[in-house]
Amino acid sequence: MSSPPWHREVLERLMGRRPRLPHALLVSGRPGIGKVAFAREFARSLLCESPIDLLACGECPSCHWFGQSNHPDYREIVPEAAEEGDGETPEAEAGKDPARKSLVIKIDQVRAIRDFVSLSTHRAGHRAIVLHPAEALQPAAANALLKTLEEPPPATVILLVSDRPARLLATIRSRCESVVLRAPARAQALAWLAEGGAMDAEASLALAGGAPLLAADLARPEERDWRRKVVAELSRPDGAHVFSFAVGMDRANLDRTLFVMQTWVHDLLRLKHDSGPRHHIEAAAALKAKARRARLDRLLALDRELLEARRLAGHPLNARLAAEHLMMAYNRATLG
Repeated sequence: MSSPPWHREVLERLMGRRPRLPHALLVSGRPGIGKVAFAREFARSLLCESPIDLLACGECPSCHWFGQSNHPDYREIVPEAAEEGDGETPEAEAGKDPARKSLVIKIDQVRAIRDFVSLSTHRAGHRAIVLHPAEALQPAAANALLKTLEEPPPATVILLVSDRPARLLATIRSRCESVVLRAPARAQALAWLAEGGAMDAEASLALAGGAPLLAADLARPEERDWRRKVVAELSRPDGAHVFSFAVGMDRANLDRTLFVMQTWVHDLLRLKHDSGPRHHIEAAAALKAKARRARLDRLLALDRELLEARRLAGHPLNARLAAEHLMMAYNRATLG
């Protein structure tokens, strides 16, 4: 995926400093606005041998290697569970249960960076490393990375991408130049979604809180179908049918349910404070009906529970029991 057009100005400004770039950048911003795509496009442009208007030409050998995910001067560091099935999984990991894969960036992965930067670049130019999400660094891995940042290797730019930069060590943040990316204007986001063929673009963008890449994901048919099922359950005047809803609940659908419930509760809280819904604009009537009977103190408690449940998303929770518990808490909050 190329960098979204709303980040182009920031990208051009950085690439205009090509001869004097910092050794590390901390790219942060809200989820779903294209931070990783921006970091990859920065790396592609940095490694390009014939840039056009400061950015990657797309035609040189370096750009071809980058497009094929085998550029010798580029590395991307992610948690094991986030690695795509691209045929490059080591044999020792090939049969590993995906549910057991690590959700953190380990010290061995960071040590591999030191080995990588100790070598000469293949094309006598720069090398680039993208690490995301940076808040997934294990403490030992964070300390190992700090050593690399304290002794920056030549001709190397390390890009840390984070939704929650405050979770990083202050010493790591202080050694990176901050690049804060913003979501685009609503009209630009809707135009981008329409160009990509997204269905229900306005509803998806509202649900995503204005984050276009998240909206594109939420517009996929399987996401829309599940969201409608959850919203129908949350809209029932007599309360959610807890046990029938949770039958067959798996981990992926629990994650989807948590997102829908959290945004739904946020809209209920807005209505309790005399504001309009922000996320589920297509269900405004049902939200208003629910808000009239809902108790503010219980909604706030449920919001905290949902936040904790999403924080624990990587832990081996029983999906059915978790869904039952949260739906029962929802009924207690909204049935008066």
